[in-house]
Amino acid sequence: MLFGAKLTAGSANERRASWWAHPLRKVWTRRVLQGVDYADNHRRLNALYYLRDPWGFTDPREEMRFTETNRILFREFGQVGTLLEVGCAEGHQTLHLSRICCQLYGLDVSARAVRRAKRRCSGGIFQAGDLTSIVRLAGAPQRFDVVVACEVLYYVRDVTRTLHQMRELGRACLVTYYRPHRVRLDHELAGIKIAGRQTINCEDRSWSVVWWRND
Repeated sequence: MLFGAKLTAGSANERRASWWAHPLRKVWTRRVLQGVDYADNHRRLNALYYLRDPWGFTDPREEMRFTETNRILFREFGQVGTLLEVGCAEGHQTLHLSRICCQLYGLDVSARAVRRAKRRCSGGIFQAGDLTSIVRLAGAPQRFDVVVACEVLYYVRDVTRTLHQMRELGRACLVTYYRPHRVRLDHELAGIKIAGRQTINCEDRSWSVVWWRND
């Protein structure tokens, strides 16, 4: 047996844990992610979700990022009415964001991910697609109170256009991005009147958090 002869047919949780830790999973994930940076490569991003939790969002460091992002959002904007999450993935961060808004909407280019997000966060309203799919979001307001894009901007080809769309859709916006992309995305955000900026650090990881108001 590839992942250990002691596993039985009924030990599904053990098999999943073994697969997550197995080097083959990491190799496969790296290969799928080749060519996705700043590329709008929706096909590869969707393929990534043949795996559960391909981004490792159950990692305590990611959980810390979710908690800190919520803290910043609540501090800056309070409890909001409507929140749009661009790139909701399987709904791990969605669950956190749903605690600081009355109604959460989620978009992701992966239909597989959206199906899992719906199960994880039953109170949210979700749609598979990019920002051009917003018209198909059931009951979506003409403008959201807050639009967030966490760990998303490095997968879109035209960052400037995406930021413009976010500004049109939301009264306020917040984005987060990982340290290796900081120089490029700081440059992309230079034309926006930023309200605030903060860094989240946890062990070996560091993320920038940037927010602004559009009214």
